[in-house]
Amino acid sequence: MRLTCFVFSVLLALPTFGVEPTPGVAAVAAYSGPDRTARLIAGAKKEGELMLYSSLTQDDQLKLLADFKRRYGVSVKFWRGSQAHILQRVLSETRGGRFEFDVLETNAPQIEALAREKLLQKMNSPYIEQELLPEIMPPHGEWAPDRLNLLVYAYNTHLVRPADLPKSWQALLEPKWKKRIGVESTNVEWFAALVESLGEKTGLELFRRMADNGLAVRTGHNHSAVLVAAGEIPLMLGIYSHDAERMKAKSAPVDWFILPPAVVLPSAVAVSRRAPHPAAAALFYDYMLTDGQRFYMEVHRVPANKNYDTPVRRLVRERQAVKIVNAQEAIDDYEKWLDLYKRVIVDRSQH
Repeated sequence: MRLTCFVFSVLLALPTFGVEPTPGVAAVAAYSGPDRTARLIAGAKKEGELMLYSSLTQDDQLKLLADFKRRYGVSVKFWRGSQAHILQRVLSETRGGRFEFDVLETNAPQIEALAREKLLQKMNSPYIEQELLPEIMPPHGEWAPDRLNLLVYAYNTHLVRPADLPKSWQALLEPKWKKRIGVESTNVEWFAALVESLGEKTGLELFRRMADNGLAVRTGHNHSAVLVAAGEIPLMLGIYSHDAERMKAKSAPVDWFILPPAVVLPSAVAVSRRAPHPAAAALFYDYMLTDGQRFYMEVHRVPANKNYDTPVRRLVRERQAVKIVNAQEAIDDYEKWLDLYKRVIVDRSQH
């Protein structure tokens, strides 16, 4: 969290880099018409490879990139890091005059930060029209949502009965939940979205009282799901639905529920204005919005495409309350919410 806060602070204080796209990137970005994909495939095969920076788990990345290579014969090199480390690496490379990545895939606020630095290229992809939540698309169009991280509340089914699950946020203050609830330490955007939805005064007071009852703070969404399955934490707030679903698929004693509003943190895909392999980059961008969406379903993630039956799509269809993390606002207000999350939650972990 501190690294992200530091990098966001530096970005807000400095002038933008203002990188101009190379002719090759500008050309593929403008491709349109029925031969678009064929032209991209031909160009990508000539280039032979591309470089991806992503925060997807290594196992998911290896499977995804193997599928892309099988389809198009193009190899994908990748560097995996947290969203904060991806942001830091790209900025460091840019300052040094190095433009090594072709494509980024990580959480939308970090990608939006790089779009503000004028490092990303708007792509004329026809697949943008298939977005489930078009309101997530930034006005500048320099990145596109490719997956939706649904923050859910996971519980150990051996320790918590479905009938005992809280029906409201206030119910989490009942004595039976004392020292039985955990939260993930980096969920600043989730915390901000909830507190704003509940009303800042009411929301902060709710979390202060929850902390008074004893919250366990742990780092890592997947790690938090593992702790629930192991029975160390009966109820964990704010893990990703795909982590809980993977546990369920392994017959672990884990299930999940949502208290309104459901919070969705988008992840996004973007192409560098100086992509060394522009055709391959554009092809991979389109792939992430099409066949890559099918892959996400196979690994229990939530694709951003409207044509798949997902928990988020069902929430939208049923007109349930959904709060989407706004990437632009998340950057502007990050320091405020980081400070509050630390003081109200993280620094008060009791077990």
